Amino acid sequence: MQFTTFLAAAAALAMGTNAAAIKRDGARMGQFRIFGADGCKELNDGFYTVDESDKNTCYALTGTVVKSLTLEALNYPAANGCSFFIYTDAACGAGRRSLETQVCNDVPAPAVGWGSWQLFCPTGAAGAPGAIDATA
Repeated sequence: MQFTTFLAAAAALAMGTNAAAIKRDGARMGQFRIFGADGCKELNDGFYTVDESDKNTCYALTGTVVKSLTLEALNYPAANGCSFFIYTDAACGAGRRSLETQVCNDVPAPAVGWGSWQLFCPTGAAGAPGAIDATA
């Protein structure tokens, strides 16, 4: 009886571990962290990873009010020629700010919070369609 219970538990753990593995969609381009307070220290709401499939697309920041944000990393050579932008609206149209890594970005007044983000990679940049891979 105990052996059967042990086998069932081991099988469930193995299936759960396998199901938890989520594959990335292309190269990891970068990572940023959001905060619910100014100053990038308090109310850490977690981090977002930016994959190759995310480039040149606007993404709204939903579920929490983002008062400050830090671009923790842009990964090279995958992100060569790419720029990371945040916006004060949800549609990447207002309050655009270009970010550098490891710099805190508080939301400017009168905006309530950061609303969206985008990794922009122009054609020919390492992370963009049509780019030439010099390492191949």
